[in-house]
Amino acid sequence: MADFADPRAHARAAVPKYKETVDAGYRASNRVWIRVWIYIVSGHVFVGFLFLLFFVGSRHH
Repeated sequence: MADFADPRAHARAAVPKYKETVDAGYRASNRVWIRVWIYIVSGHVFVGFLFLLFFVGSRHH
């Protein structure tokens, strides 16, 4: 019961401190943007291929 007497006791619990990663910052966000552009371009190529399939398939009727 003594543990619950002070509601701020849980807030004062030890929180582990992590060192900053060496790769954080500009280089990491730059890689994310490169990956996003790769996904966007590959998605457009895939959708373009599907469009081509439907276009060619509709001409045969």
